[in-house]
Amino acid sequence: MEELAGDSRAADPPSLPDDLLVEILLRLPPEPIYLFRASFVSKHWRCLVHDARFLRRFRELHGRTPPVLGFFHPRGPPLFVPTSSGFAFSTATISCQDDCWLYDCRHGRALLDSYRTGTLLVLDLMTGDERYVPLPAQALGNMELNGAVLCAAGHADHTDCHSCPFLVAFVFSHQVDSVTSACLYSSETGAWGEIASIHAPYCLIATKPAALIGNILYWLLENTSILEFDKDKNSLDFVEEVPRDYDQIIIMPTEDGLLGFAGVDGFCLHLWSKVAGIDGVVTWTRIRVIDMEKLLAPEAVAACVVGRYGVDPIGYAEDADVIFVDVYPSFYMIHLKSLKIEEVPAKRICSHIFPYASFYAPGIMSGGGDDQDELLNSN
Repeated sequence: MEELAGDSRAADPPSLPDDLLVEILLRLPPEPIYLFRASFVSKHWRCLVHDARFLRRFRELHGRTPPVLGFFHPRGPPLFVPTSSGFAFSTATISCQDDCWLYDCRHGRALLDSYRTGTLLVLDLMTGDERYVPLPAQALGNMELNGAVLCAAGHADHTDCHSCPFLVAFVFSHQVDSVTSACLYSSETGAWGEIASIHAPYCLIATKPAALIGNILYWLLENTSILEFDKDKNSLDFVEEVPRDYDQIIIMPTEDGLLGFAGVDGFCLHLWSKVAGIDGVVTWTRIRVIDMEKLLAPEAVAACVVGRYGVDPIGYAEDADVIFVDVYPSFYMIHLKSLKIEEVPAKRICSHIFPYASFYAPGIMSGGGDDQDELLNSN
């Protein structure tokens, strides 16, 4: 009997038809760990999971909304904080983690300034791919710096940009002559484009996250005005100063694809947008108020009230439509469509963060080793 039982355990399970197996795999949760583990079951499963048509259907089935897997601090440690057990990325794979500043995270890539090499680093967290980009010569010296990384492909769906070319937009303010400039780097040409400049007295570029709306990038300035960089026209302009009603704001696209921002008053999260009135004049208009006191646990609200801690928006995941809010002593993720709220047990070490969202991509943790073992064995 024991021998028969042993033979039964050693036997391979009966195989399923590919079309049925694919339907089962499509219904796995969106976090990358599930498809990653499935790809290690067998070579046949790996072929199914890595098929481009399967991955496209997988993203569509999950509403083309990638899961938020964690966030970057502008400077660590820790540089990266996971928010999901479905992603066990280790910052040990980042070659400049101890001497870098993070500017942006978008379309599956992060943009860092490596002090050690004196260059920019474009990092794909999912595949571990690193691309070094030289700083524009005009940005060297006594400057305030910021930047953004974005997919260069002409598609509207940016849930699978790992193999696409990328652009880096870099903006820098001279602290002496009050001139702010910007330029664009293309991974396809390997070169920076022409410099666009604008006179900006008393308003240097702030080191806060950018917002991408269509072909235009927006950055906050230190006087709460907003700088606009049209990457197609290679031109700079200013946007009307935002209302000074909040201790901290983050700029972000609205649901309608317009420029907006978020601020918190008490426990009320206010979402604003640029809206045209009856007279055609475009002004800042508050379009939504979310009462976070109804979403948060009573003890979280009480801790803030007793300790007199402020509540601030600190980051926005454009691809996932999730806003991060600092409610001492934790972070919270608020899904703006469903109002689902999730606590992230992490302490703020900077005034803002850069969320990272992504679906699974073939080649994840291609270096293998400890990172790969960690992914396979994580809960």
